[in-house]
Amino acid sequence: MDLNRIFNDYYEGKIKTQHLESTIFKEIYNSDPDKLAEACRKAAEIRSKFLEKKTGADLSLIKSSHVDTFSLAGEGAILTGIESKIGAGLIPMGVVGPAKIDGEYVDVNEDVYIPLATNEAALIAGVQRGLKAINMSGGLKTLVHFDGMTRAPLIEAPDIYAARDFCDMLKDNEDFIKELQTCVPDPFVVLKEIETYQLGTKVFLRLVFKTGDAMGMNGVTKASAEITKYILAKMEGWKLITISSNLCTDKKNAHINVLNGRGKSIQTEVFIPEDVLTSVFKKGTTSRSVEKTVFHKCYLGSTLSGTVSGFNVNAANAVAAFFAATGQDLAQVISSSSSFVQADALDGGLHFMVSLPCMELATIGGGTMFGTAKEALKLIGCGGFGETVDDNRNVLRLAEIAATVVTALDLNTACAQAAGYEMADSHVKLARGEK
Repeated sequence: MDLNRIFNDYYEGKIKTQHLESTIFKEIYNSDPDKLAEACRKAAEIRSKFLEKKTGADLSLIKSSHVDTFSLAGEGAILTGIESKIGAGLIPMGVVGPAKIDGEYVDVNEDVYIPLATNEAALIAGVQRGLKAINMSGGLKTLVHFDGMTRAPLIEAPDIYAARDFCDMLKDNEDFIKELQTCVPDPFVVLKEIETYQLGTKVFLRLVFKTGDAMGMNGVTKASAEITKYILAKMEGWKLITISSNLCTDKKNAHINVLNGRGKSIQTEVFIPEDVLTSVFKKGTTSRSVEKTVFHKCYLGSTLSGTVSGFNVNAANAVAAFFAATGQDLAQVISSSSSFVQADALDGGLHFMVSLPCMELATIGGGTMFGTAKEALKLIGCGGFGETVDDNRNVLRLAEIAATVVTALDLNTACAQAAGYEMADSHVKLARGEK
């Protein structure tokens, strides 16, 4: 069988899309591991040609772009990374830096150059100007104070008393936590605690795990399933409603993540002297004007709009660009950009702080393992992963760097808005080339 015949069979529906890579790998390349990349790329090209023939669209750029996310699993099965691949989507990538970060996992004497992937003009320039002010002020202090990934199964008790008794039993029960850990075969997924919430006969179990350098969603989902099976096997009359009850909370804007933490909880802090504000930013930018802007915009305006945990200037822009560059799960921008900005005018300057309570990111797994993301992680010194679940300095360093980008952009944009119309003027200039 040749590729033309495979294309015709695929076009006629004789080959299912999920079998295309394995068919090409076996029929054309005799399952030669050295030809796996070529087989997967040919499959993407065939899907693109199918779409071109069906729709009349030209997909030349898409089908000529590649991110090799494949691998071989047991018994020759192909893991393609994503399903029905037709090529790759390209996002321009820029760099900011050097960033002076005074953290627990980044040394203040390092020159850190940070890649950002975005289509938005002015974003990278904004981060760079924020970093300039931070660097001139001695660097950004960073702190990671929570590290844990959650999944929340929902189970149902026979009656409200059984539900109450089970929740009471779980409180501070370290022995039961250790017992449940025996259900989890993955040494990189370790159960730390269980938060319980009762609604009638329904019991929500918010399981908190440590996951090493991985973001850990797949690992904690599997572990949660095994733990729930074990619990229900011991309790007659109980049943599973769902393995994920939305109390985790994953990929949604939820205040429980803000209060209890999810992924990494990070704090940043910098004192910007008054003379740095006036030299770096436009006329009208003072510690008092920035304080007033941040309060009225981030707290008064956000409260009036009904915003949930978005008490910041534009954190999502920074998180999205950093996540796209480093191969993170882009859907988690919604929760990871939850943040609180503080700007206090003090004698001699501005005390600027950002709190990011639920940033979900990784240096291993998902998109971090492939293509440009893998190179980007190496660029910032986060291209590895630890040998044990507690050896996760790479992802904690990554968290400090991510929080630095958010802080720099929010500082810059707050100062731009404190200077009247400067934010609007700069966007028009950089995005449209207009004066």
